[in-house]
Amino acid sequence: MPFKFFFYLIALFVLYSAYFVVTARNLFRSAMGLLAVLIGIAGMYLLLNAQFLSAVQVVVYIGGIVVLMVFAILLIADVTQKVFEQSPRWRQGLIGAASLLWFSLLAGSMLSYRFGAAAAAVDKSGSIREIGRALLSPAAGGYALPFEVISLLLIAALVGAVTVARADADNGEGKEGKA
Repeated sequence: MPFKFFFYLIALFVLYSAYFVVTARNLFRSAMGLLAVLIGIAGMYLLLNAQFLSAVQVVVYIGGIVVLMVFAILLIADVTQKVFEQSPRWRQGLIGAASLLWFSLLAGSMLSYRFGAAAAAVDKSGSIREIGRALLSPAAGGYALPFEVISLLLIAALVGAVTVARADADNGEGKEGKA
């Protein structure tokens, strides 16, 4: 019983946070909503007794990705003061109707599908050492190359954000100097 209660509590928190990410009119607040979503997902991992995945969620996604996104947001422009325009009501209604149709199609197909009996889970050893070897192994089936490519992509995004921020700052100084 407590498992179901906490599951539904965390699920509501994640859904509300995800809704906030999509509907927030301030980009920085959307990033903070994403932070809350990822914290909720880490809580879901804890409920499933996957402490290692929860720790990876916190360290990699919250500690790395979200912090990098926040730095990029703050470097590119002063988004904390900028408020974006809201879409017209007819467009919001159209998107809401399309989302409701999509959700009903998914729910209908899930309810009409006859799922087979659950297969027995294969008991595999999942120590941290074995997971680390599997993730960072350069051999076939390892993920060392994708890991390095993602790190280079994140560095390139940060360098691009700094370049854009400096270009905007240089343009602003040139205009002030001429005036």
